[in-house]
Amino acid sequence: MKLVTWNCKGPHRNTKFEIDNFRENIKWLKETYPDADLFAIQECSKEQVDSIRGNAEYGAKYAAWYGDDIDWFMRGTALFSNKRCFTEREEFYHNPDFRYVVPYSINIKEESLIFTLFNVWTKAKPQNYKAYKTTNYHFYEKNVTEALAYYSELNFYPNTGIFDKPCLMIGDFNFGRNVAEVKNTFGKEINKYGFVIPDMSENLVTFKNNKSSFYFNDTCIVNGLKAVILQQAVTFDSMKDRSDHIPVAFEISSK
Repeated sequence: MKLVTWNCKGPHRNTKFEIDNFRENIKWLKETYPDADLFAIQECSKEQVDSIRGNAEYGAKYAAWYGDDIDWFMRGTALFSNKRCFTEREEFYHNPDFRYVVPYSINIKEESLIFTLFNVWTKAKPQNYKAYKTTNYHFYEKNVTEALAYYSELNFYPNTGIFDKPCLMIGDFNFGRNVAEVKNTFGKEINKYGFVIPDMSENLVTFKNNKSSFYFNDTCIVNGLKAVILQQAVTFDSMKDRSDHIPVAFEISSK
């Protein structure tokens, strides 16, 4: 299967202009990756997702959105597909303290490919942090390592743990470093749980900040699956003002 992840640089006020712009951007994404089976989107609002939900032209015949409404503008994460290949959020497993590491069950019947997908968008401190200070927040990639520790203990019954089938985490991890540094630090942390970062160029950059510095922030990590990064379809220059992140595409298969 082909899986595309993209932080779409979400809304500020959920104005009609922003929703229309989102629709145009997702249509562009679908046209850029016409054979993608599934899109994992970060930094989008429910209003934006609802505006294309059920529409195959946007690759969103089936769509799911999750956000916790703590930050401004109600931004969260979404999955889109024209195939009925994923569940709604896995309530049995999901722990909202990890912002955001959101689990879904994926079933690509044509490829007999079944696994758990975590849509990831790691977060900074909430804007109105004092109002939520009783919550045990983790920041940026620590959300992922803490979530892995938590989910690895969820073996309520024999062979029912979330890691008893292949798993994949994909999205915007907010590393703020390069590929080599990430593999040497975060990579060693996730290896404890059987996860690995796919091989990719150490020169890969996926995020450009407002000072024109480039970083490797967006990727997938796999456990019991094979992931191959596909050739970049776009560049930052070709995207104009769509986002400060570029989409990243992977081919996912059984190990």
